[in-house]
Amino acid sequence: MSSKPLIGITMGDPNGIGPEVILKAIQSPEVLNICDPVIYASKSVMEKAENAFGLNLNCKIEDKDNFKDLEVSAGVTDKKAGEASLFYIEEAVKDALDKKIDAVVTAPISKESTHLAGSVYPGHTEMLRELTGAENIVMLFEGGPFKVALTTIHCALSEVPDLITKDNILSTLSVCDKDLRKKYGINNPAISVCGLNPHAGEAGAFGREEIEEIIPAIKEAVSNGINAAGPYPADTLFYSANKGKYDMVLAMYHDQGLIPFKMLAFDTGVNVTLGLPIIRTSPDHGTAFDIAWRGSANATSMIEAIKAAVRLIR
Repeated sequence: MSSKPLIGITMGDPNGIGPEVILKAIQSPEVLNICDPVIYASKSVMEKAENAFGLNLNCKIEDKDNFKDLEVSAGVTDKKAGEASLFYIEEAVKDALDKKIDAVVTAPISKESTHLAGSVYPGHTEMLRELTGAENIVMLFEGGPFKVALTTIHCALSEVPDLITKDNILSTLSVCDKDLRKKYGINNPAISVCGLNPHAGEAGAFGREEIEEIIPAIKEAVSNGINAAGPYPADTLFYSANKGKYDMVLAMYHDQGLIPFKMLAFDTGVNVTLGLPIIRTSPDHGTAFDIAWRGSANATSMIEAIKAAVRLIR
């Protein structure tokens, strides 16, 4: 019997690049030497990918025959594709909770397709919270010169200021500190916090979120033993983070953190969900409908996501 961890990999949207990057990743010695992949997918879709890209489907497939004859329409949003995406995530998470697999790696889904299928979740992260019963979760990205976590995730920019509250920031810092210590083995992780406004508000000249919410949250976090500092202007903070000054940066909203991160680590970045009772990682890119099923998708981020899952298990 193999002593390598079992890594469950969900198909993602069948009309996107998920099947291709999964197949390419499981050919890699980097993957096969450290784990045994288990693909949660429509067997017919993966066989079509196998034939299309001339790659061997050399691992176990978990398919309950619910999507036995699922059609592939490359680059198209589709209700059935959304239903399949959701189904295989649910199956993989259930098996992870039951300890049948050691971690879950999710290929990209189309939020438009999953919404057509009736999903109310903005994305994977919110769905995983409900499926696992987790109280507080955080979206973290790793793989570049710094780790970045997000205070707010999938919401309109106009909604962000109302979500920047002391309690929300403090909860996020607490989850990050706990998992950086427990899952990453970082003793007393240094966490640097972005301001929301230009120049971190300039002492209230450009907004009061820093004064009324962010600074009180940081002070309470420090009193709780968390090595947090800030808030700092994001435009200069990421320069320092790129030099390795901090273990993690906490951004206030999605693009504030992910524009600099993806600029530096687009092909190697990995999305990790902190605060879950299971290990979950994913590539940091989307479905790439524009190049789906053309054979040109880069599997580096999927490979890195699998490697990250194995590291977190260990």
